[in-house]
Amino acid sequence: MNKRLLRASAVAAAAVAFSGIISVSQSASAAQTCSAADANGRIQSMPGGIPEAQLYVPTCVEALPGNQVLGKATVNWGFINDGEIDRSKRFASFKVTTRLESRVPGGTDVVVTSKTCDLTADINATDNGTFTCLSPAATLDPSKQWSGDATVVYDIEGDKKGAITWQLVGSPLMS
Repeated sequence: MNKRLLRASAVAAAAVAFSGIISVSQSASAAQTCSAADANGRIQSMPGGIPEAQLYVPTCVEALPGNQVLGKATVNWGFINDGEIDRSKRFASFKVTTRLESRVPGGTDVVVTSKTCDLTADINATDNGTFTCLSPAATLDPSKQWSGDATVVYDIEGDKKGAITWQLVGSPLMS
């Protein structure tokens, strides 16, 4: 099996594993809908001897008790070790912006709340981890449809290419 196919299989396996964790961990009092298990995964090549970064970021919209709703993006990362051991700083910057969006049926998405979370220190400090960025909650209007969406912007240390913007697949609509 070639290396690229093996890595693609690893991303798919991680997506299935992480989606299982997400579905098991939701509480009985809250309802959420999340992007598909095979959405929002990528393997990012890194310069020099730094192992490749395996990234998976499901996006969700979650209804909370008290008639509240919020958007959620959970960044899951791991560095694929192909015998490479360089633990240098990996990212000059790694930020995720999570958005809670609403729309009237048949309309277009409108951003209701958003929050940007800076994961740079976290992702540079560990070989694998998980970080959840939550938008501020808003009052759930049952006449609207709701979704969670997110954008990741990262800059790989030392590649001299600047910031990379990754538009994630949003969650399915929740009514």
